[in-house]
Amino acid sequence: MTEAAAVITGQLDVDEILELVVREVPASASASASASRRVTGELVGHAEELVTAFVQTLVAQPQTQRTYERACRRFSGWLGPLAGAEDLTAARIAEYHVDLARGRASSTVKKERAAINSFLRWLVDFEHIPAAQARAVLAIKLPRSQVAEREAPKALSAEQYEQLIRTAQAAVVDEPLAGARDLAIIVVLGDAGLRCEELAGVERRDFEPARAGAKLRTLRIRKGKGDRERTVKLSARATRAILRWERERARAFGPAADNAPLFITLGRRRLDGRYVGVGGRCGQPVLAAVIKRLGAIAETPEDLRHPHALRHTCATLLLRSGATLADVQRLLGHASIKTTSIYLDSDEQRQEAVITRRERGRLTLDEDLDD
Repeated sequence: MTEAAAVITGQLDVDEILELVVREVPASASASASASRRVTGELVGHAEELVTAFVQTLVAQPQTQRTYERACRRFSGWLGPLAGAEDLTAARIAEYHVDLARGRASSTVKKERAAINSFLRWLVDFEHIPAAQARAVLAIKLPRSQVAEREAPKALSAEQYEQLIRTAQAAVVDEPLAGARDLAIIVVLGDAGLRCEELAGVERRDFEPARAGAKLRTLRIRKGKGDRERTVKLSARATRAILRWERERARAFGPAADNAPLFITLGRRRLDGRYVGVGGRCGQPVLAAVIKRLGAIAETPEDLRHPHALRHTCATLLLRSGATLADVQRLLGHASIKTTSIYLDSDEQRQEAVITRRERGRLTLDEDLDD
């Protein structure tokens, strides 16, 4: 097999490709070959400007758009401020992947690569780079991550989560309206495991009554990740928290339309007790600010004071309580159960938990010997 064929079929690893590209590119970098990597013979545009144009054409969920934008901007920043389209070569991207693999999990490297690949295809579609240049890049095999083991998602312990809820409950006494809203936000995120952007998009009509024969109310997620729709069962305390917020909201502002956001911004309170700037949708920045503020009061670890930590908490605590992976997968809205498996404890922790549950109610060794 020739070296070129090995690159295209993914038979070479990154170090071999780097060696090949570094060896071959200078030899072929004549004036005509160099010009073939350009569209006009001049820099088409700085890589940063191309990224900006690319992001504006993305049709995806807001979170995916942000992920792709951050990934492409990291890459353009790595290339340098004067980089242009002709710098998006196999050699440069292979070097970047090698840097990414140092200290990052394989899933992170794959996500970054997916964003860059999408960017490259866009560059070809709009004739910023030749198709042959993109094909050489897309043929590069991802390096293996140098992270020995993927870190488990960071989650609050059961005690930390309950302390956060108690802190939110205490705030209701001083600020019944804002406190009721913030308490409901925390409990829904933590008990139902919603993504932040999912909760931001929920409307009042999505808070549905329990179906005949069911005990729990549900929350309909109309636009989950990948535009997947699902229905999430709510815990009794999440239901109570939402109903309390709805009562306080109606008392303060009157009846709200069914298609109004479930959680709204409260603006600022004037001296006469009225609120100004009320009624906007609680977007991700507002939700994040609620968790950050109450987390600080509850002395939650600083790196866990964000909405996604509550999603991790929900999944982790459910699995430790005996829920199956399939149950948690459906609740969280994962397309693949492999994604859900990252919330499992280590093999040793799972073995200890299983044995502990089996031993409940049995005699201890000392009690057995006493007989």
